[in-house]
Order: sequence, then structure tokens, then C-alpha cells
Amino acid sequence: MNEHLAYFKELVEPLIPASYVLTWTEYLEGDFGDLKRLEFSSSSKIGAIDFWSKDWLAIDVVDLDAEDQVLNVLYSPEQMHEIPAGFARLLEILSAS
Repeated sequence: MNEHLAYFKELVEPLIPASYVLTWTEYLEGDFGDLKRLEFSSSSKIGAIDFWSKDWLAIDVVDLDAEDQVLNVLYSPEQMHEIPAGFARLLEILSAS
């Protein structure tokens, strides 16, 4: 398990509101290595977080009520220091009504 995924599972996933359905999937040998994807959905927001084995990470959130993509970021291995702020923004968006 890469360090982003471990951080997420320990410190972020438990804070996702219970109204979200979480679904984990895995894909092998993608562009940035093996992929573990968390898809999440509620009545108002859907999205995914992609954890690649080559230390790339993507977060995507769509607000269904606003019909707008409210978060779409891709972090390269050189941007690892920015990922905690991305997770904080994700939690802020998911916790908003």
C-alpha cells in the first residue's frame, strides 16, 4: 500500500460522512502503475479518488445539485506535500450540505 493510500485510510476515510456509499476497485498496469480507486456517491455528490502505485493521485468530485465539477486535481509524485490539503478540501466539500 502506498503512503497516500495508508494516510487516506487512517485519517481521511473515517471522516467521510456516513451518507456516502464507498466502493473500492482495483485495476492493474495503468498509465501510472496499478490503480486503487475509491468511488463515492450520495444523493448530492459523486466522485472518485485514484491512488496509483507510481505515487500519482487524483481527486474528482461532481456536485449533482449544481451540475458542476467542484474538484478535479491530479497530483504528481513531486506534489506529495500538497495532498493533505487536497484531502482536507475533499472532506470540506463532502461535508457541505
